[in-house]
Amino acid sequence: MRSLKALRLTPPITKLLEDKSDPSVIERALRGKRSPRARGATADCITVAAVQMELNLLDDGAQYAEKIYGLCRQAVERGAQLVAFPEYAWTPLIGMLPGVQALASESKNGGGLSGALKEISGSASLKATFALVARPVETAFVAAGRAVARELGIYLMSGSTIARDEAEHLYNVAYLFGTDGSLIGSQKKLHAYTTEREWLTVGSSLQVFELPFTRVALPVCMDFTYWETTRLAWRDGAEIFFNPSADSAGDQEFLAARGVQTRVQESPAYGLLCNMVTDLFGLHWRGPSRIVEPIGMPARGSVLAQTASNDREEIIVQELDLVSLREFRATHAPDFNRPLYRKYLPQAYAQYRERAARDGKRTVK
Repeated sequence: MRSLKALRLTPPITKLLEDKSDPSVIERALRGKRSPRARGATADCITVAAVQMELNLLDDGAQYAEKIYGLCRQAVERGAQLVAFPEYAWTPLIGMLPGVQALASESKNGGGLSGALKEISGSASLKATFALVARPVETAFVAAGRAVARELGIYLMSGSTIARDEAEHLYNVAYLFGTDGSLIGSQKKLHAYTTEREWLTVGSSLQVFELPFTRVALPVCMDFTYWETTRLAWRDGAEIFFNPSADSAGDQEFLAARGVQTRVQESPAYGLLCNMVTDLFGLHWRGPSRIVEPIGMPARGSVLAQTASNDREEIIVQELDLVSLREFRATHAPDFNRPLYRKYLPQAYAQYRERAARDGKRTVK
């Protein structure tokens, strides 16, 4: 198999990836469909869907758009107005690379996604391989998100994709689109997981996005391990937390609890946990995915909806009562001990920064 490393500086590989990620081709793939349209959301309630998505390799951006469209259409037909996808939702686009689907079908690589990509690229560096594919992958990912949101009239949190800036830094970025296909905003992952430290540059700021009916935040996977993330989003008015995730411990309740299901108890909001699931390339990402709320709201417990499986593609749909949430937040505001924070937190964060390496990689575990 000829490696991508040998082709990376020649026109054929560049042209191949550009053609497979062409936004005009992606838009044409969805044009002319007789699509249902999501009904408009109100300030009182919104129906949301969390997608538990399988990693199935696809040939190009048009196939990717068709897959995302099919899942979102199912959600809309069940009443969803806002649909959310997992972390690493971009990974089906790895199928654009020459030879990757053959390697996957052979199932001989046990080194995980990183090992597989290193083998295909002929490079010892996963960062170098990701840098090669980041631009076409992000182009296809964003074009598909825009087209699907516009076609179905939904708000779409399309999960996360790899992205590269002009300085060659690589990020893990979640995207949010409006009902007209416009980009509302994006959120860079703020905390790297162990296996990401080889290539990931973390973001430095948390965003809260204003929708006509609520405010939302979309921290990515590991960001939910830290209570400060959602507390900051709550402080800025976020009422819905999206938790896009790709977690090998997603089916272990005591480990999965470190995510949004716990965070909404500390910072009252609704939460959508959307898991990527696969057994490809030695990966064992698992669900279940959930839609959760703070304990104490209309006596329904914490889990409003949950996928029936932890390893299959599923969609869960739930109406969220924003009026009840606001009433609950008004009477159950998180406690703040500001003198304690002023005494200890500046010193703690200063020590953390001193121990942090460049590109966001921590030198302490």
